[in-house]
Amino acid sequence: MYLEELERLYHEQAYTVAAAQLENYLKDHAEEPPAWHLMGLCKLEIAKAAENSEAAIEAYDAAYAAFSKALSYDPKHIQARVHRAYMGANVMEHKEDETISDCQVLLDGGDEELMTKALLYRFQVWILKNETEKALADMQQSQEIYRSLYHDDLPQLNVALFQCYTRMGDVYFHLDDKTRALGFYREAFAYTVYNNRTLSTIHFALEMADYDFAADMLHLMITAGEQEEAELLKLLRKVKELLDEGLQHPALAKEYCWGTIDLWNEFYGDDDDEGTLEQISTGKRFIAQNPGEPYFYHYTATAFFNIGSYGESLPYYEKAIASRPYPSTIVHWYYASYKANGHFPESWPDTDYSIPYDWYTAGIICSEIMQLYGDEATRLPLLQLKKFLYKKAFDLYSPYWFENKGTSYAGHPHYFAMCCNNYGITLFELGDFEEAVRIHTIGYNMSAFWEQLESRADALHSLNKLEEAITDRKNILAIFRSSLPLMYYVSIHERIIEDLTTLDHHEEALSLYNKILEEYDTWISRDMEDLEDYDRDTITYNIDRIKTGRAFIKTASEDDLAERIQALENHLVEKPDDSDAYFNLMYLYFDNAQYAHCIGAINNRISIGGIDKLPVVSRMKIYYFRGKAALKLGKYRAAITDMMQTLDIMADGDESDNSPNNRFGVYAFLAEALLGVQEYDSSIEYGLKCVEVYKKMNWGWDNESSGFNYTIALAYEGKGNITACKKIIDRILENDPGYQPAIAKKVAWKGNNSLFSFFKKKK
Repeated sequence: MYLEELERLYHEQAYTVAAAQLENYLKDHAEEPPAWHLMGLCKLEIAKAAENSEAAIEAYDAAYAAFSKALSYDPKHIQARVHRAYMGANVMEHKEDETISDCQVLLDGGDEELMTKALLYRFQVWILKNETEKALADMQQSQEIYRSLYHDDLPQLNVALFQCYTRMGDVYFHLDDKTRALGFYREAFAYTVYNNRTLSTIHFALEMADYDFAADMLHLMITAGEQEEAELLKLLRKVKELLDEGLQHPALAKEYCWGTIDLWNEFYGDDDDEGTLEQISTGKRFIAQNPGEPYFYHYTATAFFNIGSYGESLPYYEKAIASRPYPSTIVHWYYASYKANGHFPESWPDTDYSIPYDWYTAGIICSEIMQLYGDEATRLPLLQLKKFLYKKAFDLYSPYWFENKGTSYAGHPHYFAMCCNNYGITLFELGDFEEAVRIHTIGYNMSAFWEQLESRADALHSLNKLEEAITDRKNILAIFRSSLPLMYYVSIHERIIEDLTTLDHHEEALSLYNKILEEYDTWISRDMEDLEDYDRDTITYNIDRIKTGRAFIKTASEDDLAERIQALENHLVEKPDDSDAYFNLMYLYFDNAQYAHCIGAINNRISIGGIDKLPVVSRMKIYYFRGKAALKLGKYRAAITDMMQTLDIMADGDESDNSPNNRFGVYAFLAEALLGVQEYDSSIEYGLKCVEVYKKMNWGWDNESSGFNYTIALAYEGKGNITACKKIIDRILENDPGYQPAIAKKVAWKGNNSLFSFFKKKK
């Protein structure tokens, strides 16, 4: 048990403490291999963190000695053997023979994972001993083992093969056999196109005049954006020199053009007009040299596109489309067609273009066009195009990771995850929430970042899966707090509080409400002063939303409703024009039977303005509640006006806005208000609409049925049709014997009838 406690200290990274206690433990348990192995691990970590070389060397020596001790007592202790072999190959001097021996033991064991480690360590020793052929043989054997080990895991296999071929290329590079070195680097690149050797390999390929290979790598360097801008600029200028000197290489020229779009000012200057003319001239020059390459048409067209000359850009885009369009060409052509012709094409072209990242960035370009130039007329067509582009990328990424096929152009997990996030957001915008959740889940599992969880939470919220949405947002706060922008830290609290309240988890909602407002007072309000205006305004908006959301957080207090009203009234002292506060007070005042206050809050909300920009359901509620409050106060004409306005607004909404439940409520109150102004026929008309809704929806009799039927009965009574009135009263009591207004009416009739009972007797 004591050794398990020391292992716990090691895993908690308390290496020095664990090592000190192990020294005491080993005095009495000197022949325990696991203890010596653990000591070696602790000393290895202590060496890595040492402040100077002397301390590091001392700790490394102690680690190597500890692993050796473990093996002296148990030669079959595999992990001690692995760690000693690692140290002999990478850290210790003059341990070549011991390391080769350790590696052979591991190779003889037959465990494929351990065999690849052993071959790597022995490869490093052979290099030190200048045994080139043996080193290369070990890498060739590693390839064979990797192909067996990862036969059903293509991403892992490709990374492993990249490392093997890169190491073999390095061997030949140091032997000054650059041609063979380049061949291995090219082979390595085919297995893993996104790697940490791209920059140096591009320079080497250019030096060796392998322009096809250089162009392939340069494309990834340009599009992925993982290199420093200065390095990319240096490469592009080097390519420009080659092209200006007369080199005619379409692929390299294409990548030069591709790169200059992102570094436009570096190549074309700050004068937009002159720079545009120069870009057009460059594009036309490359078109003349390489008429079969569609990108040069795209490049020329984009110069026109970027200055708003869509009609002039369109012929060039059409030529690119007619050949083999790039993903970004499709986006520009589609929008340029709309601007030039006044309508979008009926469809867009598809292509077998195979780099998923370029499909993904085409989707981003589509988003940017929507943000910069979009309006209601362009929103849905561009949204559908954006979905197509992201799906194309997703359909190239997904098989590589889940079906063991495809190319390593799909092999970057974080790019795949970013694609999933954008694709999921697009599906969300199109209302496909279930699919959005699925895509976001795939993306988060590929590469976990908080934006993916936030996007998934939005989709879950829209599916009314509020518990799951809350969990995602809580995980953002727990896992990603250190990297979460302050603006989102606040907005995520607001969304969690909203969902907790909807689920009636009021105690937890109130706790979070108090927490975030306390943090706002103590440090958020201070820290936000250093932010941009947009971020500050957004934080202020979310804090105000949190404060007004207090309207719906219920407590066990006897004065709960009054306390919630007071919280919003206090907020309005600070923010007298907060439209959300008045909107929420509308509910609270009505629930508290403060009907005049309810009407006042609504009138204040209307006076603030922007009603026409609210969602249909919010506009409906404003007039619906004002009408209900007016009805409670006996202001029947005002109630009728507001209920009719509610119906007009409802007619502009979608199916959910026009739901039978919504229409029933308005009809019932209209029937009651019309009764109040003695417009009996109209009252009966709307009452019967309620009856029709119940029949159509096959709803059973309930208290609301009794209510609107009683209104119809009174309307018939007002018309003088007592027979119809009595039939309805009898029907109400048959279905709802305890309905008091109907009982009272029946009693009143009986009392009146007794005065004239002698007429019946005579008859």
